[in-house]
Amino acid sequence: MEVDTETGHVHLKDVVSTNDVGKAINPQQIQGQIEGAVVQAAGYAILENFVQKDGYVQTQHLSTYLIPTVLDVPDCVQSQILELADPRGPWGARGMAEMPFMPLAPAVIAAVHDATGVWMHEFPLTPERILKALGRI
Repeated sequence: MEVDTETGHVHLKDVVSTNDVGKAINPQQIQGQIEGAVVQAAGYAILENFVQKDGYVQTQHLSTYLIPTVLDVPDCVQSQILELADPRGPWGARGMAEMPFMPLAPAVIAAVHDATGVWMHEFPLTPERILKALGRI
């Protein structure tokens, strides 16, 4: 991961996502699911600033709600597929859906801390939040 301390931008270089999917019936599809969930989670952790107040959405337009583009995705996503058969799943399979999604935000926050020495207490890790935490603004 890289943190530009001048602009506040965070860029994910390499992400390793390890997931126990039970029996991998279609490994290529699982790899695609992992990669998609990592990109979605990166958007959640770094870009997507969904704001609501008193139950009303304040982020009403896609022009103000940033989602990852090809320039925002990690440079490399390594999908590690563990196959520990689930005795309750069909053929030992386990549903994985967005399994890779949940651990990415805390991992990115920990990586920002390792890179800058600053703990972030709010996300997404927008450039202004990074610069504010670094005492630059």
